[in-house]
Amino acid sequence: MGKKIKLREAQRREAEHAIAARLRARSETRVGPAFIGCYAEFAPDYRSKIEAYRDSALRPPEAWRCRLRIRSPERRFLELVQFTFAKYPVAQHLENAWIAGPPPVEDRSRVNGQGDEGEAVPDFCRWYIAVAQGRFLYREAAHRYLSRLETHHFVNAPPELTSTQAAFCYALARGQAADATIALRIARTRLADFPVLPPFWKEATRFFAHNPTSIPEMNDLMDFLAAARQDDPGFSLKGRTLPALRRRLAEWRRLQRAIARGDAWLGHRLGDVRYETGSVCERAIWRFRQIKTARDLALEGQRMRHCVATYQDRCVAGEASIWSLTCEFPDGSRRNGATVELRRDGKIMQCRGFANRCLNAVEVEMVRRWATAFGLRW
Repeated sequence: MGKKIKLREAQRREAEHAIAARLRARSETRVGPAFIGCYAEFAPDYRSKIEAYRDSALRPPEAWRCRLRIRSPERRFLELVQFTFAKYPVAQHLENAWIAGPPPVEDRSRVNGQGDEGEAVPDFCRWYIAVAQGRFLYREAAHRYLSRLETHHFVNAPPELTSTQAAFCYALARGQAADATIALRIARTRLADFPVLPPFWKEATRFFAHNPTSIPEMNDLMDFLAAARQDDPGFSLKGRTLPALRRRLAEWRRLQRAIARGDAWLGHRLGDVRYETGSVCERAIWRFRQIKTARDLALEGQRMRHCVATYQDRCVAGEASIWSLTCEFPDGSRRNGATVELRRDGKIMQCRGFANRCLNAVEVEMVRRWATAFGLRW
């Protein structure tokens, strides 16, 4: 009996200790992030943003005292911004510019070999100050990027657009389309992720304003446009229609599938060749390059706007080979000349230029020169 009593007592004491430990844990004060109540209590990166625009302050930030019951540093910082700079209420997307960072900038070195020197990125914090203090935003800053009407729509963008990039797209579209629903739809696409500076993306926004479609299709078309612009910096939407872009999108998707397959073949036994023509000042280099992969074949079809990509099975089987004829000039520019189909027995079956056009006189001469040098029949 004595052992059982001692065991029960030990179990009772263990249970009491466990309950006491839980009570102590519940009663401990949980220390969270400190409330920010004055300007000096903000982190240095927040204060540096205020200091960068102190010359436009209406009130000293040191005089601010927080009246919010919300702990979020971002919300308290926006209240500080309002206190320091604002005379009038401003759209939410312009307020958010203070915590969103600068807008994205296009990598010009990848597009056309040029940097961003001389291209001023819009300072949306400065735009906020101009609007909040009742100044004329178009004359002060927006005239470099937007028309007067577009500036009006930017300042008065719907409250559901919470980023300046989306509001910028909305303004561009709203300036072209009378229907605000269409402009709002465009602002909700991936266009808001692209830089606002390059004229091409402004052109794309205005294109969709005149050719409205669904948000998913616009996103798909923008993926194609980004790839087309990467491949050809001179790519433009001028004169294009929505059905034409849909066809180009389908071709691009076929190209992506061909690239994913990674098909390749040995090709014809002939090697690539080059010919030089013209004088020293007007010298040109013509190249015959054999295409031996599905990726390059699809790219050739995309660049030349014809159906050469459908010849892949013949190339894999060795029945035919496809050659790309291009011309290069001393200034570094390059011109796509023609696509040539060469049969296995050495007969040139067809030669086609851009969009299946016939060859010009110079291209015909180069194909004949190539055929004569290698004993090909044409």
